[in-house]
Amino acid sequence: MLKRKQAEILIIITILSLTILLCSCGGGTPPAIEEIARIPLPQYIPPQSEELPEYLIDFNDLIEIKFFNNQQFNEIVRVRPDGRVSLQRIGDLLVVGRTPDQVKGMITESYARIIKDPDITVFVREFGSPEVYVLGEVPRPGAVPYRGQLTALQAVALAGGPTKYAKMGSVLIIRQDGNELVAARWDMDDLMDGDIFRGDPPVRQFDIIYIPRNFISKANDFVDAYLPAILMPLDLTVRWMYYQRILNTGE
Repeated sequence: MLKRKQAEILIIITILSLTILLCSCGGGTPPAIEEIARIPLPQYIPPQSEELPEYLIDFNDLIEIKFFNNQQFNEIVRVRPDGRVSLQRIGDLLVVGRTPDQVKGMITESYARIIKDPDITVFVREFGSPEVYVLGEVPRPGAVPYRGQLTALQAVALAGGPTKYAKMGSVLIIRQDGNELVAARWDMDDLMDGDIFRGDPPVRQFDIIYIPRNFISKANDFVDAYLPAILMPLDLTVRWMYYQRILNTGE
């Protein structure tokens, strides 16, 4: 019994050590967590003007659209993970990365085909919380809400958990490091045995967790075959917004 207890303690210490190494910038790379690629991010040039920029609508924001003369079209909608909102009679609109005034112009133009001289106001009622992206072999790929103590497996669970095809021994965690996105391969098989939250490391806002079907062994394999698949759920505009968000955090 004593030997078994000592073995369990040794396993816990080992997992915690790997967690610390994943979150640190220096030091060696443990066998279970291996950096396999770095992708340069677009260069961000801060505006020269000292004036504060207008607020740009973000993922998960709650937006109110108010019609003064046609109240039947009033809506309160939340921005989806794909950066769009759905409005009655006109369908989906891409709003992420646009100011409320720009969205007002888009909606006014669309509804002008249906009603005469629409008088519309658009404002943000609630700002969306930061998110983590869980993609690949999960039932509900996309953004999950970020909380300060959110762990990797909790994020995967919020996306529905891994499917039966998931290769949990080759999970990718993609994270900002300066002006690069760093892709690290992570073996989560051990965490799936027994107590799944033992040694489960925390994630950061804007992290991408990608669960593949096949083992990823080389950086070239990742860049050529997997990066397009990871970013495929996000269209070009939303990808650009993702890059800008993590660049503007200054982390």
